[in-house]
Amino acid sequence: MSEILDTLQGLHDDLRSLRRDMAAETCTTVSKKALRDAAGALAKKWFGAVSKDPHVLQAIEQKLVQQYDDGFKRLLKLSAPSNLRTSYLKTLDSLRKRFRDELVMPFQTQSHHAQRTTLLSDLLKSLPSPEESDYLKEAVDCAEHNYYRASAVLGWCAAIDRIHRAVERIGFGQFNTASTQMASEVKGRFKKFSSAQHVNSISELREVFDTVLLWILEGMGLIDINQHTRLRSCFDLRCQCGHPGDAPITEYNLLSFYSDLNEIVFKNNKFSV
Repeated sequence: MSEILDTLQGLHDDLRSLRRDMAAETCTTVSKKALRDAAGALAKKWFGAVSKDPHVLQAIEQKLVQQYDDGFKRLLKLSAPSNLRTSYLKTLDSLRKRFRDELVMPFQTQSHHAQRTTLLSDLLKSLPSPEESDYLKEAVDCAEHNYYRASAVLGWCAAIDRIHRAVERIGFGQFNTASTQMASEVKGRFKKFSSAQHVNSISELREVFDTVLLWILEGMGLIDINQHTRLRSCFDLRCQCGHPGDAPITEYNLLSFYSDLNEIVFKNNKFSV
């Protein structure tokens, strides 16, 4: 929370500084590259560090955020060469007019203990005790410090670790039998399954690829088709987080991710250990 407050205060100060520099110009149009670059940088800072921040989206009405989105878009367009100085001043004045009251003050007036608890933080508290697994403890720590990609990778590890230990409790024989029977079917849900397994220890089980494991869990009756689909989506998010790419990972992605893992795996008696 303090980070977004610092960002907003800095943005307010930069708007005021740029407005002062623009007012000092005597030319009708703004040709100075430094001024135009400063205007573009302010707009990019708003969209990159503020506009989609979960804390802002929770504390500030979406309609108001959209108004500032529109204002900073205008500022970004103005940063092209040879736009009117009066247009800059008008846009900067509209952004500065109530920036402090509407955006900075709501965060300044929230005490440390009265800050709104996010849905994600509530969900993380409902997960099993971090003492259950180092993976889960590290996953929660990463999420609480906004390292969402790392949290998803470790959260998936925690869920798979729980599943592995549950299969060990149930018996590797049942696991092997189910996979062999599935691989022999020529019609129905498992007709394309061809990965019969013969594991005799949790170490060998850890070599079974996660997507194959999910199919066998369904074959064993530990999850149904819908749970399988949801867990596969969790696995896909884990892969997106574990490999380079441009897809954003937000608090809302993690909210769905941990909700599914909690309901389908951690709170599921079939996976108790």
